[in-house]
Amino acid sequence: MANFAEPVSTYMTPDVHSCRPEDSLDAVHRTLTERQISSLAVVDDSGRLVGVVSRSDLLKVGRIQAGARPGAKLLVLPPRTVADAMTPEPLSVALDSSLSGAGRAMRERRVHRVFVTEGDELRGVLSTRDLMLAIRDVRLNHTIERYASAPIFSVRASEPISLATDRLAKAHVSGLVVVEDDWPVGVFTQVEAMASRDMPRTTDVEEVMNPAIVCMDNSTKMHRAAAQAAAMRVRRVVSCRSREMHGILTGLDFAAAVAG
Repeated sequence: MANFAEPVSTYMTPDVHSCRPEDSLDAVHRTLTERQISSLAVVDDSGRLVGVVSRSDLLKVGRIQAGARPGAKLLVLPPRTVADAMTPEPLSVALDSSLSGAGRAMRERRVHRVFVTEGDELRGVLSTRDLMLAIRDVRLNHTIERYASAPIFSVRASEPISLATDRLAKAHVSGLVVVEDDWPVGVFTQVEAMASRDMPRTTDVEEVMNPAIVCMDNSTKMHRAAAQAAAMRVRRVVSCRSREMHGILTGLDFAAAVAG
């Protein structure tokens, strides 16, 4: 049986990218894009963790500001500060917490990262991508069918980005599988939504989607799926059989596997 009793310090990233409550939302967007990350820790003048601001927060504010007029931009970031959009009291775990405990916390709170603290000091961040590496190293032999989620939230390649962005928000997911003739051809995630913010709302999803997607047979071992997803820097694995999609492994499903 796989053992994820190791402390989070084994797999966490010690360099945490952060911002201040008074920083602008545009500055946050630039940092997330440049660093290719999904969130920033919000720290006060003493370095104490006071919140988290994520791409989800930017999308929520941007959709409200843009409105739904046919000729409007997809998203508009208003001249507000991080304090206006951040989530206070973000999920954190102690430095000596186990990977399984961290995975359980992510699954229960439906977040893709936990901050790692020692006393009042911010020491690192553990993401679902880090948990993929733990699954790879432990060589978890359960099949992906055991953990794959259903239904699969999807969007057709020919549909507009406004519909895709609305679907992300309504389904409370960070990504959609883009399909053509009922077969996955890419993904439309929060990354693509933010990158398309100045485009016409009627732009086809195919014009902006990310073609990087992994499809595996239901019988594939979890450690193989985790290794390939981590190597390709993708966060989703579609579970298939006989050219039919049966489910999807997201970061939260990898967290569930670690939680045990």
